[in-house]
Amino acid sequence: MKQGVLVRTENVNKADHCINYLLSRPKLEMVGLGLIYGKPGLGKTTYAKRMAFSKGYIYLRLEATTTPKSFAVDLLSTLYTRFGLGDYIPYGTANNLFKQSLMLLEDKRDTVIIIDEIDYAFRHPQLLGAIRDIVDETTAVVILVGMQNAKDRLNQINEYYFDRCNVFYEFAPVNKKDIGQICRDILEVPFAPDVIDYIHFHSTGNLRKAMKLIHYVEMIGHLRNLSRVCEADLKV
Repeated sequence: MKQGVLVRTENVNKADHCINYLLSRPKLEMVGLGLIYGKPGLGKTTYAKRMAFSKGYIYLRLEATTTPKSFAVDLLSTLYTRFGLGDYIPYGTANNLFKQSLMLLEDKRDTVIIIDEIDYAFRHPQLLGAIRDIVDETTAVVILVGMQNAKDRLNQINEYYFDRCNVFYEFAPVNKKDIGQICRDILEVPFAPDVIDYIHFHSTGNLRKAMKLIHYVEMIGHLRNLSRVCEADLKV
């Protein structure tokens, strides 16, 4: 099974459209802030990581232990590395570190920063405010990635902040067409069309489950040395 492939599913195409919309926005009139959200297992994090790798975007992931200071350190050190400025160990207050990051971003137009697990920031108004400052004071695009209730929670926490988001996209369950495209792009064993039906039915729209089933298809094909895997082979 091919690894690291970003298959052009409906979610991928629509999420790409959001980023491209923000990159082409009238920058003096609109900030580059967007939110991608959805239920677990639909491929949001996979999309974020692979887009960052393929396009040179900056990917940052929040954790339960993330504080405004730790995020500021992570952001600044990542910017130094990404912009080819060498290794740098940030020190100082969170406010000072954020200011240094903003200065770097002012010289790097159209930088895209993807911040995954944004839900963890909802408990830190200072952290949310610092992220807002990035889009307020630079032309960078910031894409927030969160769980299915992230849009509602952001609106409840800070309506003004919510209004600054210029694009929203909710990842949808993967459909049969998506499953077929994924199978064609990453499976390295021949398979019959009914395999797509099998994966679509048993994955119930969950991409994570679909990937496990696709791996199972490939494993069966190799173990039994099948010329083509059919649905009947998967039920034995």
